[in-house]
Amino acid sequence: MDIVTYILIGVGVVFLAGLLSVANFSDNQLREYYNMQFNEIAYSNQTSKNFFDLVNNAEFNSTLRLEQDNNVFGGIYYTSKRCVKLSDEIYDSGSITALTVTAHELGHAVQSVKNRDLILKNYKFSIFVKFLGKTILPLLIASIVLLFFNLIASIVLISLCFIIFILALLLKYSGIKIENQASNYAIQLLIKYDVMSDEQLVKAKKLLKYAKQTYIANFLSSMLFWTFMTKKTNIF
Repeated sequence: MDIVTYILIGVGVVFLAGLLSVANFSDNQLREYYNMQFNEIAYSNQTSKNFFDLVNNAEFNSTLRLEQDNNVFGGIYYTSKRCVKLSDEIYDSGSITALTVTAHELGHAVQSVKNRDLILKNYKFSIFVKFLGKTILPLLIASIVLLFFNLIASIVLISLCFIIFILALLLKYSGIKIENQASNYAIQLLIKYDVMSDEQLVKAKKLLKYAKQTYIANFLSSMLFWTFMTKKTNIF
């Protein structure tokens, strides 16, 4: 091999190592910063529940529900139930972390109103992909068996598996876009309701950036599962 080939291989190895680093360490980075910002109380001195009630009343005519659920990490928004669930530590806290998490989930609620078609399409697409995901193992087994009897049929089934895998990656990619949009809405809410100082708002944006990186990491972990060097993740 000539020098150019060696350089290309080296660049490829470095690039792969970078992707694996993002895939494996983003979650730790988020949790570290998440815990760090729990120590600073936002200057508005209101709890996540107070902030939720304020936004719910002003933006949604008090049609959203708020529940405590310690089985979730931080918080989650259920579009069909119009319900925000926050962990116990977030619910009664007025920290930068708590208010940022609450704002992000409220961002999803804003999203469900302003971008309803996008959310609905993504939901339908997720159901379709998850259904296809249940067929990928039988298809793989059938392709291996057919390899000894009908090569063309085996190749067709392997190709179908690959297409399903690509669709799963597209679903995860669309999830990154949705989470990023919710984070943008979250920042708008924090600014509009004067929840944090300018310095604290910078920290909130950084926390949301780390959260986004975990979704990118999940995408990369799924894409690079074949290396057996990423954290275990659900592809479908």
